[in-house]
Amino acid sequence: MAENIHERVCQLILCMAGHEVMGVRNSELADAMRVSRPTITRDLAALEKIGIVEQIPSMQGRWRLGPKIIQVSRAHTESMARVKANIAEIEQRFSRSPT
Repeated sequence: MAENIHERVCQLILCMAGHEVMGVRNSELADAMRVSRPTITRDLAALEKIGIVEQIPSMQGRWRLGPKIIQVSRAHTESMARVKANIAEIEQRFSRSPT
């Protein structure tokens, strides 16, 4: 069980991973996290406000991670690609024979 709201919300996000297509019910999340359903409902509403989770429109009562999580992941991937390109350029410059 999470000790505080920050840990609980992070745990909630992790519990939702892998349920992007069919989603998960708040009752399932509450059971998995051993917290009350009203607590999960409040947490989901707060995360929904900032785009971290969303209700699945065609499946009432089911939730999934929202596009914001994917955007964060893609930004990380793009950042790492830039870092790798910079390192490769430095390695190439330093591996040349002195003239």
